[in-house]
Amino acid sequence: MQNKSKIIKNSVFYNRKGSLSLVKKIKNKENFVKQYVADFGLLIVGILWGLGFVFVKIGLNTGINPFYLSALRFLVGGILFYFVFFKKMKKFRKKDIVAGLVVGTFQFLGYAFQTYGAMITTASKNAFFTSINVIVVPYIFWILHKKKPKIMTFICSIICIIGIGVISFDKNLNLSDINFGDVLTIISAIFFAFQIATTGFFSRKVEPLKLIFLQMIFAGILFVVNFFIFSNPKEISDLKGMALISVGYLTIFSTIVPTLLQTVCQKFTTSTRASLLMSTESLFAPIFAFFLLGEVLSLKVIIGAGIVLFSIVLSEI
Repeated sequence: MQNKSKIIKNSVFYNRKGSLSLVKKIKNKENFVKQYVADFGLLIVGILWGLGFVFVKIGLNTGINPFYLSALRFLVGGILFYFVFFKKMKKFRKKDIVAGLVVGTFQFLGYAFQTYGAMITTASKNAFFTSINVIVVPYIFWILHKKKPKIMTFICSIICIIGIGVISFDKNLNLSDINFGDVLTIISAIFFAFQIATTGFFSRKVEPLKLIFLQMIFAGILFVVNFFIFSNPKEISDLKGMALISVGYLTIFSTIVPTLLQTVCQKFTTSTRASLLMSTESLFAPIFAFFLLGEVLSLKVIIGAGIVLFSIVLSEI
């Protein structure tokens, strides 16, 4: 009788153990799927941002003020976003506002330097130099999370920068094609690195929709303030033709949609992986610029782009 009871207990124990093992496997599989869906979403962000560089250039070519363009982009985007999701954003806590202000400030600084850089350099180089943020993100991630990234993370980031270097340097290792617009873009990359890292940090603590809305509004307000400080209010003009199309694309497909995807998807992946995937904007931008702006892709640019793509694929292994 005791043996029978013991057999039953052992049977129950192993059944429970087997059930727990099965639940764990299912959970791991679900996390695996979520991570790769998130990675795909971040790749879409890279594509939309890549085309965004072209529309920024198109808008600036119409003579629109950079601060005015960006203010419209973020304020209109923020307002539209609120009207779509207002039912889920009834109350804003102090930590929501703090998170939105921090991320929004880095977003403002990143886009301010990037947009002014785009006035001087090409859309392709503006995109490639922006992707330098991948080398900065791992260090910010280290500071925020107190967790040292894996060696492969640093290796992939360095490979990505090598690809950007191939585009920038000539055969004598001189930065022959660097101009002031490129320098502004490189500075913007540092601020974007902070924006990416802080988004990953706060997206686990704050409701993603609230974070998206607040960072867009704060960035928009900062652009408005700087417009009136550094620009002539007479530069405000009616939007029509390509200027209207540019603002429309940048507001919806290069701000609202990518910001939503970035904030939601970063919950299921690391800031470094997110940075590498979104850096594909530097691959898609010159392709779109070639077809829409007539910018020519040299062999050096193609090789550099291939190295960047290799670093992203390597990070996924």
